[in-house]
Amino acid sequence: MNDERFYPQIDIAGTPREMGLAHGRQLRDRIHATGKAMREKVGVAPYEAGWRAFQETLAYCRTHAPDLVEEMEGIAEGAGIGFRDVFNINAHLDLMVWKRLVWDKRDKGESPGCSSHAVATPSEVLLGWNGDDWRGWLDCGAVVRGRPTGGEPFIYWSLAGSVGRPGMNTHLALGANSLPSHCWRPDGLLYPMLSRRALACRSTEEGVELFRRSNACVAMNYLIADGAGNLADVEMNAERVVVQRPADQGTEDYLLHTNCFLDADLAGAQVDPDAVCPRLTAARRLYREGMPEDAAGVRAVQSDHTGGVCVHREESCTVVSFVAEVRAGRFHVIRGNPCAGWARTYAVG
Repeated sequence: MNDERFYPQIDIAGTPREMGLAHGRQLRDRIHATGKAMREKVGVAPYEAGWRAFQETLAYCRTHAPDLVEEMEGIAEGAGIGFRDVFNINAHLDLMVWKRLVWDKRDKGESPGCSSHAVATPSEVLLGWNGDDWRGWLDCGAVVRGRPTGGEPFIYWSLAGSVGRPGMNTHLALGANSLPSHCWRPDGLLYPMLSRRALACRSTEEGVELFRRSNACVAMNYLIADGAGNLADVEMNAERVVVQRPADQGTEDYLLHTNCFLDADLAGAQVDPDAVCPRLTAARRLYREGMPEDAAGVRAVQSDHTGGVCVHREESCTVVSFVAEVRAGRFHVIRGNPCAGWARTYAVG
């Protein structure tokens, strides 16, 4: 029986096509709902124009991530929906940036209010992520656990039909936050594809090198934490990649990030991390008052309302909140706000 308190969870395995078919068949209704919501949010005319504009991106993805494009094709076939709709589900964030910059010709826009936390304790390495966005996505998300043939087992949360987003494998965990994008790069990989590539890595350093050599369509932050306690905070835009470690943020064993650049060059000015974003200010204060030692401690910070880490707005909210225990291989996921939701725990493998 489906319990509406939790996101549905599916298992997929095998080749890219086999995993895609299984994903599409198991989440058919949600994929159709997600595709319909995407078309409505983007608008009919920009949705059509965006598909034409993203042909260069699709060609780039076919060259640099053919397995993930093949998986998308399998998802489309399994769900009985057009490939264009599945590709645009995966291009959700990238497409919204394109719409703002190219279609609407607006340089500034409001970023979804996500937050990532990575902390290494003597006994565990923890990574927490709050994904904040439009409330309608509450009915479109799912937890996907995969065992690719010849690859690393993984688990992630995303919109149904997407090949990746923040999550974990048996070696590391990944968080992500959108950053202010002032240009759109067509010859790059989509955010879910970069996330999935990171979830195939075996260490933080391997993940860092992945991002250093990758092209991204839009500006993003990725937070990586591996079981050895190595933490890295990656900021990238269409032209540059900058990596920060805990010492760069004035800490010893944790990293925090929201939706603002912390690197001065990328931000275009000096950045005070205690003043640049209320959610980051609140999280930094709470970590200084008492660094979390377990998943419950990270969840307490994720549930904070003094700085709005836990988002409650009329049209948007914290759509998903998770904490990954990297060494234990446990993935704790809450549908909706962490202050009021119930966590369901999954093993990676």
